[in-house]
Amino acid sequence: MMKLRLSASWPDLCAVFLLLGLVLPPAMAPLGTALAADMDKQTPSDSKAENPVPIDVGFWATSRARTDYEVVVVQYWSVGPLLRAEAVTRGQNIVTLVNGDYYYAYDALTNSGYRIRRTAGAIAADSGRKRPFGMHLQEILDQGGEKIREDTFGGIPVDVYRLTNDEERRTLWVQKESDAIPVRIETYDRRRGRTARLDWVNWLSGLKVPPSFFAPPVEVKFEEFDTYQDFLVRLAAGSVPPAPPFFQELIENRRP
Repeated sequence: MMKLRLSASWPDLCAVFLLLGLVLPPAMAPLGTALAADMDKQTPSDSKAENPVPIDVGFWATSRARTDYEVVVVQYWSVGPLLRAEAVTRGQNIVTLVNGDYYYAYDALTNSGYRIRRTAGAIAADSGRKRPFGMHLQEILDQGGEKIREDTFGGIPVDVYRLTNDEERRTLWVQKESDAIPVRIETYDRRRGRTARLDWVNWLSGLKVPPSFFAPPVEVKFEEFDTYQDFLVRLAAGSVPPAPPFFQELIENRRP
């Protein structure tokens, strides 16, 4: 079967998230920091920030990205594989929930959105993640990136990693002696000639978050899709509000 892919015609916010490889998931920690992304060279290295995290640890973080039209702030909460993310863009509060078999995205203003069934591979990968977002370091290392230097970012000691290939150049700043907490990621898209920048702020771990926080509200009406390919087929026929999935890797596992 022919595989469909997201077109480049999505709004700027989606382009920023796709450029940043986002997410696959990012990370969190006990400080406020900033993240950006610029691609220059390759850089994976020692996995020093790999302290084990109990599966029930709650995380909260904030990211800030700039599009051509606005600054987009995203809030993230997670406990184990459970994820809730809220992105406010152009007045819309777009909520993403990842809970068990399903990936949800809906507009909190209109109480409408979609639900996609996650693949068995994506669900199985949950157990190997420290958290379902902010995992940039693992992604870069998995793709052949390496550590290029040690530095200080906003007064915070960081390790800098880089990944370079024909499509992009990605640079990641990770807080030293942390659980792979990203501070900044910059990604340069060679074809578009664009640089996307994401700053991570307000990292916090050990947060108590009730399971109900990750459950979809009963009043929201969801368009349902049995597979991600079904979603893409529907997307080819017209837009699927409120926005494309920001965390595609949590729907279908595409790790090498």
